[in-house]
Amino acid sequence: QGKTERYRHLFRHLSSNADERLVRADGERGMVMAVFTPKDYPLVFKVIRDQFAYPKDIARRQVEEKYRLVFRYDRIGRLVDAQEFRHLRFPRRQFEDDILEELLNQCAESVSMDGEHVLVRHCYVERRLRPMNLYVREAEPGAALQAMLDYGQSIKDLARSNIFPGDLLLKNFGITRGGRAIFYDYDEL
Repeated sequence: QGKTERYRHLFRHLSSNADERLVRADGERGMVMAVFTPKDYPLVFKVIRDQFAYPKDIARRQVEEKYRLVFRYDRIGRLVDAQEFRHLRFPRRQFEDDILEELLNQCAESVSMDGEHVLVRHCYVERRLRPMNLYVREAEPGAALQAMLDYGQSIKDLARSNIFPGDLLLKNFGITRGGRAIFYDYDEL
């Protein structure tokens, strides 16, 4: 039911805000996923690239398996909740040119044009977090320190639940509005 509600609310927002733009999400460009977001709505769409940048040596199937693992696992509040969507249609006019070009060129197995619409055959939808590497640069020193301490705690919490992030890079964690550090890069679990 939550997935249905998210879908209805999102597309109600997009249809009632014709000037809403779909843009590249903040943060470093991913080697495995292309990520876009509505400017004024707190979700991100993650689409698996057709080919992964070096040094990634995994396949699309393995990335999908990592997400299925997360779907079945107790996330203990440290893994962002992702929902899998298929066959989403967006008006082409809402996309910024640069992200649409990236999606069509590097995610052609999942993204194509259908007349004046962009068809996303497969993606994951997550709530938007502020990437931790950006957050600690922008935040007041006390808030940045608190975020770093929670980052360390999140690694401990994940390890206690038998989940080990392969990359402990700050760019793979995000900060919630409440200041909690959450892991969101599942291809290295």
